[in-house]
Amino acid sequence: MNGARIHELRGYEVGPVRAELRALTVEDNREGMLEGTPYLHRRMSLLRIGTAMAAYPHLYVHDLDVLRADAESRLDEWLPRETVRARLKSWWLPEGITDPGHTELSVMWFQTAAEDPFARLAAILRPLEWTSLARFVPFED
Repeated sequence: MNGARIHELRGYEVGPVRAELRALTVEDNREGMLEGTPYLHRRMSLLRIGTAMAAYPHLYVHDLDVLRADAESRLDEWLPRETVRARLKSWWLPEGITDPGHTELSVMWFQTAAEDPFARLAAILRPLEWTSLARFVPFED
């Protein structure tokens, strides 16, 4: 470790908002797949993404338009092997919210095993606008 404190390693700038990384998972997106084609794999991945986005409206999928275009053009190239999901939280609250709580955003992307997921997350988050993507989560008793 280079002397940085642990909480500094988890902080990310998302537009003007500072967010904390609360969870990061990396999964093999071909696990359980016995056979198939790159096209079929992309179509199945898009179906899973659609289901996830319906269940979690605060999920941002990086390069989703590219994935859709690749599937439509029947690109014969496999998606990168890893699916990465990150969950972030911020104490920023939307204007007019007076209830106690926080905002959160989940981000998903595909990458190779050689890539650093923390550095990739920072690059994905930099241009995003937290205020339009994150959702408010009230504190519960």
